[in-house]
Amino acid sequence: MKKIYSLIAVALISTGAFAQNLVSNPTFNNGLTGWTAGPTNSYQLPNLVAADGHNGTNSAQYQNATATTGFYQDVPVSAGQSYTVSFWYKATGDGTDARIWSVYKDASSNIIYQQGNASTVGTDPLRGPENGYLATSGAWTQFTTTVTAPANVTTLQLAVRAYNNATVAAFDDFSVVAAGSLATGEVAASKYRMIKNTFVKSEGITFGANVKDVKVYNMFGQVVKSASVKENETLNVSELQKGNYIVTGTVNNELVSQKILKD
Repeated sequence: MKKIYSLIAVALISTGAFAQNLVSNPTFNNGLTGWTAGPTNSYQLPNLVAADGHNGTNSAQYQNATATTGFYQDVPVSAGQSYTVSFWYKATGDGTDARIWSVYKDASSNIIYQQGNASTVGTDPLRGPENGYLATSGAWTQFTTTVTAPANVTTLQLAVRAYNNATVAAFDDFSVVAAGSLATGEVAASKYRMIKNTFVKSEGITFGANVKDVKVYNMFGQVVKSASVKENETLNVSELQKGNYIVTGTVNNELVSQKILKD
């Protein structure tokens, strides 16, 4: 019988994310705590919208924007370390609705750009993909990029923007994770057999119990799939790349997890 592993990190239990996520309040479960309007003084904080998040809970949204606006959080990072930055978004309007607009800072709060200067919009992975703007999407869509922090930086100013004529610019599930830092560890076995097939092919993940709040994490600690399933139900994960994942969920009020390999 395959082992099922329970989670050991208190932060994982309380926030739904691995402890290596450097973002505070990434899913807005605590409102907009930890986030600031800006960095331009005229910017406004987004609205907190309940029951319309990537995982069905809160999200931060701008609706019917009439000017450029945005919000940010300063995240501590180390020069030379690689990080995977990700979030989920919705963006609708005229096609110029939302984008990431992040920079680094050194110990004296001087701005340092990922690409070395401010004129690299469209090529700097922290200052605007898709020639500057996030691709239009009315459904929750993940943005993710892996970068290496330049010399002398101490902070990543994780910032996103919404623009004039954006009908909706919504954000959720932010993550900044040091590459290679995820350490899950095997712990005490659970009495519940959550997953029947830990080697997953085209049939998807088949569950051996009723499981609430299922989350599939990649090896960067990012949530790549969410669901609630019934016993013997199969969760389609055809969109996921081959590799190792960790699936977590609640079975009879016990939080358990299991490693899988997707072929």
